[in-house]
Amino acid sequence: MNRLSQRYTFFVIPDANQTVRKYTISKLIIILLPILMLSALIGAAISFFLFARSTETIESLEGQLTSSKAHYEQLIADQELELADMQVELVTLLDQANTTENKLAEITELERQLKELIGMDSTKSNATISSFLATEGGQGGEEYPLSDEPETLVNTTSQQYTEISERLDVILPQLEETKAAVIKYKEILRITPTIWPTDSRRVTSLFGTRKDPFTRKATFHSGLDIGGNSGDPIYAAADGTVVRSERDRIYGHYITINHGRGLQTRYLHLRKRSVDVGDKVVKGQAIGELGNTGRSTGPHLHYEVLLHGTAINPEPYIKADREGF
Repeated sequence: MNRLSQRYTFFVIPDANQTVRKYTISKLIIILLPILMLSALIGAAISFFLFARSTETIESLEGQLTSSKAHYEQLIADQELELADMQVELVTLLDQANTTENKLAEITELERQLKELIGMDSTKSNATISSFLATEGGQGGEEYPLSDEPETLVNTTSQQYTEISERLDVILPQLEETKAAVIKYKEILRITPTIWPTDSRRVTSLFGTRKDPFTRKATFHSGLDIGGNSGDPIYAAADGTVVRSERDRIYGHYITINHGRGLQTRYLHLRKRSVDVGDKVVKGQAIGELGNTGRSTGPHLHYEVLLHGTAINPEPYIKADREGF
């Protein structure tokens, strides 16, 4: 009989009032049971060791993750601070750009006003270089790479805006002064007799000494004689106030206009007067008609310029036509 096939019987005797129990176990089971238990203990020990190692590894990884998380959180915080600083710099840059743009708008408006004051057509000179940019044709020039660093670009642009703004701060007062000077010049020009008082340009007698047409003797001629047709319009040579509008035996119908600063103009031998004493007239306004009244040999205008009551040569004053002053 195989020794492993042997069987052993165990009796379990409980309390006196309970039934005796009998268990039969083979020898093989008795041998295998300790081995299985030992294997289970070894497996449990290995499992515990592996679990402990895993726990240690997990804890190490968790520590590394925590450290990495803290590192990246710090990097993110630093980046957010840099972005915040960049936002402040960009807002400042935007303010500088807006300030510069406003100053440029002021300069553009001043330029327009100045051109308007001096009679230039501003629509002909407002084109920018970009408006002439073509899609075809040659191109060239040295290449300058843009900075890869936004901070460097912002700082450079900010510095450029600052320099432009400083230049504009200098230019703006100069333009204001120029505008004031032009306005003053225009005001003076308005009251200076610089235009022809007639449509005709036919001068029949100059200022100065001449042979009197009636006496044939040398006499002083105090103005310009401008020939024309009877009824031709006569124009005020400058802004002013009419101080004489009457008829005289020598002057015929005549008008005297005071322009201020000691200047007066006088218009003699008129056929008709269209303004009265006290009237305000503007440069180029029709004030009467050319005639042949008073001491005159034919239709013409005797035109005088007086400075502080003394007749002076009108010729140097006449610079432009009525339409071009």
